[in-house]
Amino acid sequence: MSVRTEEAAGARDEAAASALLRAAALRMRGRVDELAARVTERLRTEVPGFMEHAGNPDCSPEGFATIIRMHLDRLVDPGCDVAAALHMGMVGRRQAALGMPPELLQHVLSVGGAVLWQELVDTVAAHDPGRLTLMVRVAPRMWGFRERNAAILAEAYRETPDDDTVAGGPPAATALVALLDGRSDAMAVRAAAQALGVPADGRFAVAATTTGTAVRAAVPATAAGTGGRLLRVPRDGSGEFLVVLLGDRPPEAFTSYLRTVPGLRAGVGPVVTGLSELHRSRTLAELALPACAAEGEVALWEERIPDALVASDRPFAGELAGRVLGPLRDLPEEERDCLLGTFAAWMDCGGSPRAAAERMDCHRNTVLNRLRRLELLTGRRLTHPRDLVDLTLALDALRTDAA
Repeated sequence: MSVRTEEAAGARDEAAASALLRAAALRMRGRVDELAARVTERLRTEVPGFMEHAGNPDCSPEGFATIIRMHLDRLVDPGCDVAAALHMGMVGRRQAALGMPPELLQHVLSVGGAVLWQELVDTVAAHDPGRLTLMVRVAPRMWGFRERNAAILAEAYRETPDDDTVAGGPPAATALVALLDGRSDAMAVRAAAQALGVPADGRFAVAATTTGTAVRAAVPATAAGTGGRLLRVPRDGSGEFLVVLLGDRPPEAFTSYLRTVPGLRAGVGPVVTGLSELHRSRTLAELALPACAAEGEVALWEERIPDALVASDRPFAGELAGRVLGPLRDLPEEERDCLLGTFAAWMDCGGSPRAAAERMDCHRNTVLNRLRRLELLTGRRLTHPRDLVDLTLALDALRTDAA
């Protein structure tokens, strides 16, 4: 047989294989929902991690039905190839935004492709068994579809903007909430690291905030600094949890930024190593948050432990303030605020009357006279450590109650 004859025979076989594939695809159009259900069942039982994403549109039976239908359409009519490619790109971008790891999405689609191929072979075997050997010719074409889809998905993941928010991504948000709640075992931590795109053993800090929409917009992903990551999920009630991946940077780089945001109140937990420790940082951040006495204040747990503990229990805070500072209630408001303001300034200045006087723009003796009057009214001495602790905590409790 000459080369030309072989080429002609090959072209005939190729055309026959294409017609065979088209006929099988047409027959399968009526079984799309059945195939989607089969894909879903295999994924549930064979693919670890799939169930965490089963609720999103592309990983539902309906989503699989759409993908299968588009693949069958491209086999029937090559003109549908562009529409199928566009749809796969949209699926990739959506799953990237929802936090699905790209390896998992590729695995999901591989299972779907295997089910589709097996059904094509079974359909040909049932309706045209004498031509089953021609399926060998279309196998490379099917693998070509798979490789192109993989490239489309990879490009979609690269193109998806990384704004480091998870509020709109249920799988990633669920993983982050579980970490913050302390509900993740070692396997879940590894899965969460993949979904969130952060190292499982990284350095993190958590901030609990009370914010409005305008304030949320003022804390963008760039607040984490170059090379950092900022993840966020809503808190119960109002505000957010901000989880920052610090890398090698000190936490001050993040907290300094927070202090520049008008209207923000934030409690910041200690730096922790590993996603499994986020719960501890979150718990202490929420304890620190009530210590913020005014808008624009950021309370670091490690710097505000005593007043954070007091502020976390409002009834106790009120009881403490009343017991220690109760005698000041009978004073005129202006005088009471003057005494407490002087004591606060003295404390902030490390117990230096001179520094406090400079801050308040008054004479050093004026500061000393006000402090002595505070001692006389409360029956507590600033030179006695226990009395000083009482006064300090009572003042913090009073500020918290006022806020």
